[in-house]
Amino acid sequence: MLAHAQSLGINRAGVIGAGLMGRRIAGVLASGGLDVVLYDANSSVLAEAVDTANLMASAHQDAGVVRAGSDLRDAVANSDYVTEAVVEDLTVKQALFEELSTYSTTAILASNTSVLPITQVAARATNPERVVGTHWWNPPDLIPIVEVIRGEQTSTETMDRTFSLLENFGKLTVRVEKDVAGFVGNRLQHALWREAIALVADGVCDAETVDLVCRNTIGLRLAQMGPIETADYVGLDLTRAIHDAVLPSLNTDDAANPILTALIDAGSLGAKSGQGFLTWPAGRREQAATDLAAHVKSQLAH
Repeated sequence: MLAHAQSLGINRAGVIGAGLMGRRIAGVLASGGLDVVLYDANSSVLAEAVDTANLMASAHQDAGVVRAGSDLRDAVANSDYVTEAVVEDLTVKQALFEELSTYSTTAILASNTSVLPITQVAARATNPERVVGTHWWNPPDLIPIVEVIRGEQTSTETMDRTFSLLENFGKLTVRVEKDVAGFVGNRLQHALWREAIALVADGVCDAETVDLVCRNTIGLRLAQMGPIETADYVGLDLTRAIHDAVLPSLNTDDAANPILTALIDAGSLGAKSGQGFLTWPAGRREQAATDLAAHVKSQLAH
């Protein structure tokens, strides 16, 4: 893998943000042979994050090494490829990319934003043609897809090098050529979530029923047959008839459902607080993460 990365002019990478996503992205990059500098403004998380990333990389032959960056400039100045995984806040990301672009005038600068348009993220960067979206899914070492998103000023060279690099690391890399909020995966996911939350808010069923139905109907099918293939499979005439009957009654809110605001105002933030739509007793969140990883691994093994 490293030889191909070198052919792209990429030997060293910087990862900004050492949270759950950043540390595991660093591990994937090091697994592919890159030497990685991992930086976080909260230095207390770095030691554990570097250990996690290096443990991931150690399972691979010819892996690179992940080390902690002493400051942001250290993580960027000598890197050929830099990616961020910081808080999902446009103002924060814009300021970060402005700074990143001053520390390196040649590196590819990638954002792991899951929904923010890349053009807006790059708005204050010098040479925004070097800025590209790379949306990894959680957990990034297990979920194959990385969406590579072209901002309005992203160069074709930046797109092509990024695509080839991530493909070289074994990722199922897809191009998103139009810069829309949420890209492909999250637009699909949150369209489903909007309707799921509306069903609960409107009293159609409880939250447990929504999840039970999803897991045991479309959830069983989607890994094998996506929505477009399913529409073709059942027949486009039937698909149109269903749409004519159902679409007029689907939720069309253009902002978050009020039930979300009510739960948040009550301090019910979900797993992190112990209560959301569902109850999360101690240990359930950790068990859910373990179960999810095991499920993804079993699906990929087929």
